[in-house]
Amino acid sequence: MEFILENQNDESAVDLFMIEEIDVEKNLLVLANYIYDKKINYPVSDEEMEFYTDTFDIAISKNIFLFVEYDEKKGIIIRA
Repeated sequence: MEFILENQNDESAVDLFMIEEIDVEKNLLVLANYIYDKKINYPVSDEEMEFYTDTFDIAISKNIFLFVEYDEKKGIIIRA
């Protein structure tokens, strides 16, 4: 129980967010966390967009959902 309480007071707020949509025209990933009812529009570079678009297309063809670790306090994706 102490571990859980320590994590709740930790300054980082890293959660899993699903990549719900990719907006190629605006270079945005739409990240969703349905547990906490949150959506984030996350801007990416052209290179990152190419990576996420290719990965997203493969995932859709295999009926797989893509998740990223997103740090809300820092506003960055930790791990894709």
